[in-house]
Amino acid sequence: MVQGVCGLKRGRWRPITRGMRKWTLGALLTSAVAASAALLGPAPALAAGTVIGAELPGALPGRYIVTLKDRGTGPSVHSMGAGRLVRSFRSIPGFAAEMTAAQARRLAADPAVRSVEQDRMIHIATQNRPGWGLDRIDQRSATLSKTYTATDDGSAVHAYVIDTGIRITHSEFGGRASYGYDFADGDRVASDCNGHGTHVAGTIGGARYGVAKKVQLVAVRVLGCDGGGSISDVIDGVDWVTEHAIKPAVANMSMGGSVSRSLDYAVQESIASGVTYVVAAGNEDDDARWSSPADVPAAITVGATDSRDRRASFSNYGSGVDLFAPGVDIRSSVADSNTATDVYSGTSMAAPHVAGAAALLLDANPSLTPGQVRDRLVANATTGRVADRMGSPNRLLFVTAPPAKPVIATTRTAAAVVGTELSTRLALTANRVGSWTLAGGTLPPGLSLNRSGVLSGTPAQAGDYVVTVRFTDYVPQVVTRQVTIPVEASVPVIDPTLPDGQAGVYYEGQLTTADQRDGVWAVTAGALPAGLTLDEASGLISGVPSATGSFTVRFTDPWGQTATADFTITVGAA
Repeated sequence: MVQGVCGLKRGRWRPITRGMRKWTLGALLTSAVAASAALLGPAPALAAGTVIGAELPGALPGRYIVTLKDRGTGPSVHSMGAGRLVRSFRSIPGFAAEMTAAQARRLAADPAVRSVEQDRMIHIATQNRPGWGLDRIDQRSATLSKTYTATDDGSAVHAYVIDTGIRITHSEFGGRASYGYDFADGDRVASDCNGHGTHVAGTIGGARYGVAKKVQLVAVRVLGCDGGGSISDVIDGVDWVTEHAIKPAVANMSMGGSVSRSLDYAVQESIASGVTYVVAAGNEDDDARWSSPADVPAAITVGATDSRDRRASFSNYGSGVDLFAPGVDIRSSVADSNTATDVYSGTSMAAPHVAGAAALLLDANPSLTPGQVRDRLVANATTGRVADRMGSPNRLLFVTAPPAKPVIATTRTAAAVVGTELSTRLALTANRVGSWTLAGGTLPPGLSLNRSGVLSGTPAQAGDYVVTVRFTDYVPQVVTRQVTIPVEASVPVIDPTLPDGQAGVYYEGQLTTADQRDGVWAVTAGALPAGLTLDEASGLISGVPSATGSFTVRFTDPWGQTATADFTITVGAA
């Protein structure tokens, strides 16, 4: 059973019956429409003939969701018996069908079938208590300022509310709410006879109670007046968003229940199409990974907190939760009249806070991918505030203006020395999460730049190297700057030995450095033995000596590094 996470009522499935006719199961497979065959990842192996979820609460007898491995042909049209098509899905390769349990088991054993899942109910669970407002999410401190400020309004973004519908005439929406489709009744009027969807929409984008106060709201109704609906109806709603979303777009799913592989697959495919999904973690005080669609890794899964920054007693938790948001005693619009409001609690109320924040991000940065929206919200969240989080990340939604563009502070690094290990970090004018890359030029031989901005290695050649570095923050905002990396030669060391000579006999002695460096030589004190001369360019001492001599030489390399050494050339008798 799937719950729209905000009074727990038993819902009923109402099928779409127009145009329905008998099909063989083989024909069902060959006619199923699928937008993609890409999977969420390797699924756990199932025994042949296993129907998923048949034993779970809320199962709809005789109703199944079939997912194919590919969009090609399926089992033989003659081998599987009769069934009746309810609907074909677009975003996933599969369909919903009515059949007997025996037929479902036979179909599940077919090698062309990825899974057969019992269709189940999904519905909402609301806890009504007196309420509190918005202003926790625009400040780091728990002391409320009694104000809410956002620099963007979401006006360029469409928010799809997959829920019980929306009362689009409510004064909170100012004409910005519209109908998408009603899969509970099978028509285009997705009105709200429950109130949950209107409350969610008001938190996303209401004029008084909304996070993104000018976002375009679209009702996609998949749950009935009692808050109930089937998984297949919900998949239909996700399907519709995948096909019709006007981007940039965010979708909110304030619902949940036991894990449904088919629903998770549909949500994953919709995210892959470019729609950011925000989903409620669930209200079971349990691990969010045991609930769909909260267990979809690419969705933004939201837990609920109270006004003291404590995890709500009902909120699901765990590593599958991306962040928390206010979800206890939240006032927003409801469907009783065009001005009605009420106070609800649930992760259903937390999720639309984040959906509104996602709309603000997309308004300012319309090219963000769903993954970038999630990463930015997570990175920008207030940390260290949530109590009793039960292994969940300690992150609380924080809505701010996009940060100023980063500035690279480094224009010239400290001098490196040939042959000496270097490690130095490029700097920004302010701390910012992001990554560094080389955008132009060539680093000194032996040096490399990592994503953290650390320049390291052992330089092998001296010189001034001018490169262009690039920094990309989590928004993402990209900045570049030219940086000079000076590499100096190491201090030269003169080889301290020269051969002795004999009077009247031709002599050669070579001055050199330990690393055979080019440079200029000079005698700066004393004198060479009589009869010998120094070639200043090569360091060669040569001639026919006649007497011993002591002297000091100085070596200067091309980078101005110098060294001196004292020598004595003993000249013996012939």
